Amino acid sequence: MVKSFIDLCLGANVVLACRVSPKQKAEIVMMMRERNPDKTTLAIGDGANDVNMITAAHIGVGISGLEGQQAARASDYSIGQFRFVKNMLFHHGRENYRRNTYAIAYMFYKNVLLVMPIWFYGVLSRFSGTQIYNLQLYSAYNVIFTAVPVIWFTTWDKEYTREVLLKRPRLYRIGLENVYFNNSVFWRWFFYATWQGILMVMVIFETMTENSPNIDGMYSDLFAAGSYVFSCIVIVVNMKILISSFEVTLILLLLVIASIAIYFVAFWFITYYNPAADDFDVFYELMTFSQSYMTIIFFTFSYVLIDAGMRYASLEINAIFIRRKEL
Repeated sequence: MVKSFIDLCLGANVVLACRVSPKQKAEIVMMMRERNPDKTTLAIGDGANDVNMITAAHIGVGISGLEGQQAARASDYSIGQFRFVKNMLFHHGRENYRRNTYAIAYMFYKNVLLVMPIWFYGVLSRFSGTQIYNLQLYSAYNVIFTAVPVIWFTTWDKEYTREVLLKRPRLYRIGLENVYFNNSVFWRWFFYATWQGILMVMVIFETMTENSPNIDGMYSDLFAAGSYVFSCIVIVVNMKILISSFEVTLILLLLVIASIAIYFVAFWFITYYNPAADDFDVFYELMTFSQSYMTIIFFTFSYVLIDAGMRYASLEINAIFIRRKEL
C-alpha cells in the first residue's frame, strides 16, 4: 500500500499521508530517500509513534511537549513548539551551513598554505628534507596562533539579521544548491593556498638567501627566510578571517590582533633563549630591517585584496545563478 502511494505521488512536490502506522511513516521516508538520493529528508514528530520516522530521515526534529520526550530524545534537533521550525531552518540552519562550510574550506586553506612552502622549498633544495620552520612554532600553528578567530567566526558571524532571513526565504537556497561547499569551491581554496605559498617562497628566498643551495641542499640565512615565511603565513591566515567576516566586531578584531601578537612574542622567546638553536636570534635579525615590514605589508594587503575581490565576485555569480533558477 505504501509503495503504491509513493508511485502515485512521484510527480508531486509534496507528499502528505495521514492515518498511517509508525512503521509506514518510516517506510515513506525511506522510499523517498531511495527515489531521490540527491535530496535531504527532514522528519518532524512529537510522539513515540514518530520515532521510527525521525530516525529514518537524514535529519530528525523532535518536539518535546504533552506527548512525552521520546521524539525529542531520538531526534537530531529538539524544539519546544512547531512554530520554531521556521526559525531553526531559515535562521540558524542557513547561517550554520554558511559558517561551517566556510570553516571546513578555511581549515584546508590554512594548512595547505602552511605546507606548500615546505614542498616548494624541497624542489629548490633538491629534496634535502631540510625543515624551514621552527618546530615549536610549527606545532602551535593550529592550536594557538590561528585557532581562536575561526572559532569566533563560526559561532557569531552574521551575514543577515534574523528578521531579514525570516522575511526572505530564498536566502535559504544556498544550502539547497551547495553554494558554499562543492568541488569548485574546494579547488578554488586549494588554488589560493598553493599560489600564495609558492609566491612567498619565491620572493622571500630570492631576496634573503643566496641564489643557489650549497652541497647540503641548504641556503645561507635559511632559518631567517623560513621563519619569515612562517610569520607571513600567520598574519595572512588571521587576516583572511577578518576580511571574510560579514560582521567585523571589536572582539573579532582583538582576537586577530592577539593571535598575531602571541605568535611574535613566542617567536621572540623561542629564538632568544636558546643559543644552541640554528635559528638563534633570528627574530632580532628580521625585525631590525625595514624591508621585513614592507614585505609583510606587501603579502598581507596583496593577498587580502585579491582574495576579497575574488570572493565578492563568486558571491555575485552565485546570487545570479540562484536568481535564474528561481525564475
